[in-house]
Amino acid sequence: MSKLISHIAAELKSYSTNVLVVENNDRFLYRKDVIVALSTLGIEISLGTSIEQRIAFELKESVEILLLVSQDNKNYLEDIQKNATRIEIKLSDFFSGYHLPSIKDLELRELDYLFRDQPVISLNKRETLRLIESLGTDHSHKSGSEFQLQDFRSTLTNSLQEDPINWTAIGHFISEAISQTIGEPVFDEVMELVHSANEKFQEELQTRYDQTKNSSAVKKPKIVSKILDYLSFNYKKEKVALIVIDGMSLWQHHLLKKKLSGSIQEHVIYSWIPSITQLSRQAIFRGDNPKTTYQQGPQNEERLWKQYWKSKGNHEFEIDYQHEKIDVENLGSVTKLALVFKELDDKIHSATDYKDLIDLTNNWFQRSDIYSVIKNLQNHGFTIFITSDHGNIQAKGWRALNHQEKIGTKKSGSRSERHIEYEEDWLPNEFLENNPDIQEKIARSENVLYFINNYSFSRKQTHVSHGGSHLLEVLIPFTIIKDEA
Repeated sequence: MSKLISHIAAELKSYSTNVLVVENNDRFLYRKDVIVALSTLGIEISLGTSIEQRIAFELKESVEILLLVSQDNKNYLEDIQKNATRIEIKLSDFFSGYHLPSIKDLELRELDYLFRDQPVISLNKRETLRLIESLGTDHSHKSGSEFQLQDFRSTLTNSLQEDPINWTAIGHFISEAISQTIGEPVFDEVMELVHSANEKFQEELQTRYDQTKNSSAVKKPKIVSKILDYLSFNYKKEKVALIVIDGMSLWQHHLLKKKLSGSIQEHVIYSWIPSITQLSRQAIFRGDNPKTTYQQGPQNEERLWKQYWKSKGNHEFEIDYQHEKIDVENLGSVTKLALVFKELDDKIHSATDYKDLIDLTNNWFQRSDIYSVIKNLQNHGFTIFITSDHGNIQAKGWRALNHQEKIGTKKSGSRSERHIEYEEDWLPNEFLENNPDIQEKIARSENVLYFINNYSFSRKQTHVSHGGSHLLEVLIPFTIIKDEA
């Protein structure tokens, strides 16, 4: 975690209001890497016109810190001024002893090292440049970019004590930590903290998940079943392309977004629970609560997608759905496009653990056409929305179901090893009565049982799966990309 960004975030959160009108003349807060880094800690930055900032103010989530940034913070309407705190931020607030013009354009990694180890005696320009040059050759300086477990633990602990808890910020924060530490010795300790956070998340689901299913989609969707209503309300007359990457978690999305271009807005939404494709991806394309009688498949998804947009007044020739075999060269009059990439989910189910999966993920991003597809859609004037139907988790086997426990189960069309669906009510009751040791680790929804921790119905020591309600499965990306031009 960046000590510099964490320090800035803590300072911004110390104000009594969650809207800050910020004057930033050195334009440090205009940097895309700074904007992205602060967003992972629940701080959103609006740099647009006065109208765009007005919209950002109106649509602000109650738990976010919103920065309205400009180089002249005087031209705001009365209600914004009444509810906001005026501040000024500049790089010199956080750095002393360096020649500031020499460091202002450094990468965050390098700035972080300079922030952690500031000189007692001020350096002139030549001395500052000499120090910067040494960052690339002196391996001892790389400690500034190494993962800081104590910082992660402290920030996560503090975030979980907030009321209400900002799960969007925590989702980004945890995902960045996972993507940084996979394959490192510290990874197991990071995951222990993630599983502890999940215990809090399960409490959140018990009290608020049903409300989320009935939430408004006007400002943004909070759950997959509200994505289409959000698109219809806000982009009814525009060209929209909804990209669904099967099984992509937030930490995998962090890898994907590094190569995306354009104006990017990142949100976090809920998958359907239990987090299986048959329910969650159905909810996306139905634009409503899923039905248990639904048969999962691309033909049925296409039917739901077209049915929804026809109900909103669109013609058949304006609507297109593509599954795996993607062609965005000849879209003609299409204004409502859905694309489903399934191959990443195949990688997930073949992975032994996250170390295995991160290699498979990076390989898929490089080999697939995902980046060229996004670029072509931008060139065709589409606003692009990237999401997934559910995340995934590095699970550990509890044990496999025995023959008796399999009797009366239904096939959902999902490869999940973290849920069981029974035909009759008495069967889940019998299962729970016969297995009292895991009752606190299992949740029930009608005739479905699913794990809330990282267990699975498997003999495997570790493997990657989904189907439960762990925060790594439920908190998923919803990203909006617009061409900067």
